[in-house]
Amino acid sequence: MKALSGWMGAACAAAVGLAGVAEAHDLTCSKLVNGQSSVEATSYPFTANFSYQVNNVHPLLPSVLLSAADPLLALEGFSFSPPPPVVIPVGQSVTSNFAVTFNSYDDCRTLALLDGLEDNNIDNVFTAGFDLGSSLCTARVTCVQPPPTVCTSATRTLGFYKNHIPAVQQCLAGGPIPLGGIGVAASLPGSEGLLWGDPDRYPITGLPRSELDRVRFLAARQMLVATCNQRLFGGITTPPNLLELVLTALGTVNCTTLNNLATQLDTYNNSCESAPFPGGFDPGPATPAAAQALAVDFTIPTGLSCLP
Repeated sequence: MKALSGWMGAACAAAVGLAGVAEAHDLTCSKLVNGQSSVEATSYPFTANFSYQVNNVHPLLPSVLLSAADPLLALEGFSFSPPPPVVIPVGQSVTSNFAVTFNSYDDCRTLALLDGLEDNNIDNVFTAGFDLGSSLCTARVTCVQPPPTVCTSATRTLGFYKNHIPAVQQCLAGGPIPLGGIGVAASLPGSEGLLWGDPDRYPITGLPRSELDRVRFLAARQMLVATCNQRLFGGITTPPNLLELVLTALGTVNCTTLNNLATQLDTYNNSCESAPFPGGFDPGPATPAAAQALAVDFTIPTGLSCLP
């Protein structure tokens, strides 16, 4: 990582147009990520909490923040709050916060490449504009690729269970799979229905699912796959109580939490996909057409909405 001290100092200086130096320093800005000027994302999911502060440094008069832009994070939905124009009294400041979660190293590096440099650093620049010029500041996130996972137990993904009826049957031999607000996967047709069902539309009617029912469906499907991975192969999720957390969340209307937990389950289900099966396990042949023909989507509309 290149040194930041001199570069950061230059980046945070006011960019002056026609005004004199004394007049140009009406506003300055500072920017941090997770409370620091630079952090490393070494494990995933990783949440980068960006904080912005715009300061009025004029000795006598209020200053007006006319614009506040972070083009790179705008791709992730950033907008400054409160929105400009904002009058900032003498000696005071305004702050805004924005969080970005990277579910994987690839997610992190994708954003890093969009800043125009072929490296692993996210150096997004924030610009605070005022009538005499602008002030620039930045904070750095470095995307670090985790070491390869050492697999002690195999996992398989949604696609594997969709296509291998015997694997689902062996999983269900361990008993019904509770799915919180979705219900219970207790039979082969119901389990195949969850694996093959359309997350966007209700069965039979074909009407669009509500956002809550869609998110619940996706989380429940990953829950079924993760449960089968543990029953058949003995794997351990990260954190170890992830299945319990998802089961609890499936009974709520918190779509943000459900989305995050479903992503973590998907990461677990993909974590050791290339590891060999334990001795004695026979997945049977891949028969997607037969599996889909068995599928019965047992989910029904809840009439509920996501937490505002």
